[in-house]
Amino acid sequence: MAIEVFRPITEPQQQRADLESSTVSPEAFHLDLPANADSADQGRVLDALPVLVFLERAGIIVFANAEARQLVGEPGDAWVRRPIEEVLWGLFPGTAEPQTQLKGTRCGSSPFHATLPTRNGRLQPVEGTYCITDAELREAIIVAHPTGRERAPKRQFMEDVLASLPEAVAIEYGGHILYTNPAFTRMFGYSAEEASGGNLCELIVPEDRISEHNALASGADCMECEVVETVRKNKDGKLVDVHLHRAPLLVDSRPVGVVFTFRAFLNPAQN
Repeated sequence: MAIEVFRPITEPQQQRADLESSTVSPEAFHLDLPANADSADQGRVLDALPVLVFLERAGIIVFANAEARQLVGEPGDAWVRRPIEEVLWGLFPGTAEPQTQLKGTRCGSSPFHATLPTRNGRLQPVEGTYCITDAELREAIIVAHPTGRERAPKRQFMEDVLASLPEAVAIEYGGHILYTNPAFTRMFGYSAEEASGGNLCELIVPEDRISEHNALASGADCMECEVVETVRKNKDGKLVDVHLHRAPLLVDSRPVGVVFTFRAFLNPAQN
């Protein structure tokens, strides 16, 4: 294995110092890195990089370097192989809009935005480059770094629209809350920061309504929308009567999550 930007080094600290003085990009990797995912020498080199590095083979992340393992919360030096969709989510936390899918070409690389579930249960926005090293074997290298929550104009517009809705909105992906709007905070008492990355069932569903919530969430996989009158609880444990609307979150016409909206249930006698 050869990486052009690296000089021969023997000590880890010197290795990191040398690497940080170099410009690293996926194009600098000339051999099939995923094929050498179990190489100890390659692992030491990639562990010294001050960026997140993932090696993918056929949809599986077969290696993550030290920076990535630390952020994800993987204990020790070993990496447990897992599907790429469990490591890098294609949705930006705090927004309802799908971001770039991880794609690449045989002769180039593609920039992307994604979300990384971290060791503390929060969702970390990341951006970087996805570069295919072998199209036939579906092998690729992913180089990324954590980012802030800056929004492109279109994303900001979508958030402004959702923020202006009088109904409380919560969007779940993979059992984790990606987004809540200000009306959700007013109704249930959880700020966006408190809710982000959490489990909606644990936050607002009374114990005797858990089976109902699970049925609603699973129904979204069938592309169905449903409206029910039910009860939820706020941060203080007080019960709240709501009209709940459940719909699938669609990306490329496929259901990948659930959109819940809540409106306070008003007794007609109070109108």
